[in-house]
Amino acid sequence: MEPKQAPPSASSGTAAVIAHSDKRNEKRLHLAVPVKVFPDVASIESQNCCTYEISTNGARLVAPPGIKNVGQTIWLQRQNRRARYKVVWIGESGTSLAGQVGVESLEPSNVIWEPEIKARIMRS
Repeated sequence: MEPKQAPPSASSGTAAVIAHSDKRNEKRLHLAVPVKVFPDVASIESQNCCTYEISTNGARLVAPPGIKNVGQTIWLQRQNRRARYKVVWIGESGTSLAGQVGVESLEPSNVIWEPEIKARIMRS
């Protein structure tokens, strides 16, 4: 998931901000889907969270505890499918994206969404 990014603000240091006019090549589906997030790929500890939007290669999520930095590698799990993702932006507090993160798959051939959801993404 590659939103167009503005430069990080001086106050956040590591947080990237989405510009309002982003151009995406990938189809997206606005769908709330529960997922497990493993913020530390070396740990078995996970957080339950929900998506705002998904695509075959990324997602916009409710920011769970443990996601701290742009570039951080995490695991996302949907049912019995799991893949590594990279945090590409973190919504800045005080904006409409506060409490949200954008992630992009590091394993594009390993799509964690069910076939029905993948089909809905392609039709959107």
